[in-house]
Amino acid sequence: MAPTLASIMESTRTSLDQLIAQFDWISAITHSPDIAALLHSNNLPSPLQCVNLNASMKNLEDIGRQLQTALDLVGNAVASLETQMSGVRSLQHHYNVMLSPIRRVPAEMVMEILCHRWMVVDDPSGAHIAGFNVFTVAEGPWYLGQVCRLWRDVVSTLCPKLWATMTIEVPHSGHLCRDDVAMLETVLERAGEHPLDFLFRHCTVSPAEVFSIMQQCFDVMTTHSARWSRVEFIVHPSFLPRLSVIHGKVALLTDVYLKCWRMTGRPSDHITAFEIAPKLRHLYLRNLHPDIRIHFPTVNLVSFYDERLFGGNRRVLEYVDIVKSSVNLLSFSYHDWVYVPLPPGSQPAQPRVISQSMQKLSVSSALFMQSVELPVLREVVLTAAYDKDRDQDTNYLPRDAIGSLSQLIRCSHCSLIRLSIVDTFIVDSDLVEVLGLTPRLEEFVIRFNQWEEVNDPGMDLLVAKLGETVLVDGSVQYCLVPSLRSLGVTLEEVDDTHVSFLDASFLHMITSRHGSGSLIKLNLGIRGDNWTYELGSEDEEDLKKLGESGLTLNFAKYDFGG
Repeated sequence: MAPTLASIMESTRTSLDQLIAQFDWISAITHSPDIAALLHSNNLPSPLQCVNLNASMKNLEDIGRQLQTALDLVGNAVASLETQMSGVRSLQHHYNVMLSPIRRVPAEMVMEILCHRWMVVDDPSGAHIAGFNVFTVAEGPWYLGQVCRLWRDVVSTLCPKLWATMTIEVPHSGHLCRDDVAMLETVLERAGEHPLDFLFRHCTVSPAEVFSIMQQCFDVMTTHSARWSRVEFIVHPSFLPRLSVIHGKVALLTDVYLKCWRMTGRPSDHITAFEIAPKLRHLYLRNLHPDIRIHFPTVNLVSFYDERLFGGNRRVLEYVDIVKSSVNLLSFSYHDWVYVPLPPGSQPAQPRVISQSMQKLSVSSALFMQSVELPVLREVVLTAAYDKDRDQDTNYLPRDAIGSLSQLIRCSHCSLIRLSIVDTFIVDSDLVEVLGLTPRLEEFVIRFNQWEEVNDPGMDLLVAKLGETVLVDGSVQYCLVPSLRSLGVTLEEVDDTHVSFLDASFLHMITSRHGSGSLIKLNLGIRGDNWTYELGSEDEEDLKKLGESGLTLNFAKYDFGG
């Protein structure tokens, strides 16, 4: 009869006890008194003591070898058992994986879980469309497919939605190879017939081989234009002619965001790629050459944005025609990088073009504002194009911009809810008159990306008027924008100057409006070198205390030279 594990363990335990017992006597060894005395002194041992010490040393060496032999025997046994234990734990893990509850979940349910829980992270650079980088296997469905075989099978065959929102961009490594084109084709294949949302970005100087591969990828995407839904291109203008092949082949296209890396092109350039796009709703253009013509349908257009160098008043009137033909247009933005005053003899469209749908307008052109009538307008941003990353001088809008806005509001009989005035000269009572036409205004922002002292008197008058009250039916009411709930004032590049309108009157106006329960939010920011204002340290503390009493306050000041 073969011995059992229990009998072997019992026999082994007995053998180990016997082995240990062989060395129990070692713990009973003690030094004789004369040897102990030598340990506590620096005396030399006698000749007889030397003989005894040498004999004892030899005996201990023999005992040490016996102990080491015993330790090696036990240690080898322990190491062998630990190796076997590691193998057992590995097998346990394998069995647990195979018995995992996730294996009982039907593939269709895994598909639903992955599709509903997968979240696309916003692009940190501000792009409108963000998806996984098709060239990075540590992102998106590439990454999910590495979890287990079930997920890999589900992701690659049952989740076209996960593959259909993507970014095509050189990865951070800066390296691309021919196989990356095949990766893109695999992504498109796994996206099935699902509509495609993608960002194609290549706007940096790159080696010729990388540039060539990105061009190939661009061409691959154009072959799938029938599936385009939302697309964004941030590219060098040399890519634009390659879009010509999609003309008439974008039946599903709803959103187009087109930004050129450099404002280049030829005056004769026409982009007709989106001319036949029956579902187009949103069109965003930036940094195109001022004379490039974009052809697109307006029947379903909801929002239009164009930001480029001034293309002449002829272009402005073309945009007026866009407003006229876009019966569903809700938002319109047209900004010039360089403001050009109206030349003598410039005439707005007569009569004014009426849009019964537009609710949001962002514009810099006085001629445009003089050419339209917008009865349901609710939000206006008056600004020239500005990009802090360009290291450019601020383009201030002249006085006629404010005047044209007043005319627009007056003739449209609209009731604004939000108003932003950016980089516009504030002269005399011009801005006060605009606010007088907007009694239902709830949010007001005024921003100067490069503060000019000439604006101080106009701002001082504005602060005074915002603080004026009148008694109506026994209750106090503010004369100007009584419904104002949010106010933002930002001054950038305030250099070597004194800002006078930020004074005790400003603080009193804010305190009073907040105390009445109307003003609930204030953003106040000043940034520059060697600047001063009228508010003292106690005033600043009083302002900060308002933040403790319910006012949502964002107060930031930076004096880099002080």
